[in-house]
Amino acid sequence: MESSDAMRQKLIDEVLAAPPEGDFAGNRVAGEAALRAWERLSNHLRPLIGDTALCAMVARARHLTFPDLPANPANRDLRSSAQLLERLASELAAMDAQAAATFNRALLQSFTRLLSGLIGEALTVRLMNTAWAQRSGGKST
Repeated sequence: MESSDAMRQKLIDEVLAAPPEGDFAGNRVAGEAALRAWERLSNHLRPLIGDTALCAMVARARHLTFPDLPANPANRDLRSSAQLLERLASELAAMDAQAAATFNRALLQSFTRLLSGLIGEALTVRLMNTAWAQRSGGKST
């Protein structure tokens, strides 16, 4: 039987491997899959925990994952998921492709680990499955 952490990791791997589609098909910003994953996840979490809590959790995940990075003063002003996605897009665009992929994967892992600590592993995995139902190869789950 697969561990809960392994299931979360598998879902992250699948969503980040998915080809661009929809609104992101023409997006030239590095990290299209990253932005798509965050957008889908935030769309499902926002009604449950609100924009401010979502932004706070992402900021906390960023701090826990990359404690040596200087604190971004603009992060204190993030209060909406739209601002959060814009900030993430600009951060990823400023990195080379490999660094952006590594940064995003680690941030998603940390964020989902925090989420699972708050709402439980089973609910976190179900939420990720729902948010990321369309994955690589056009498969729906």
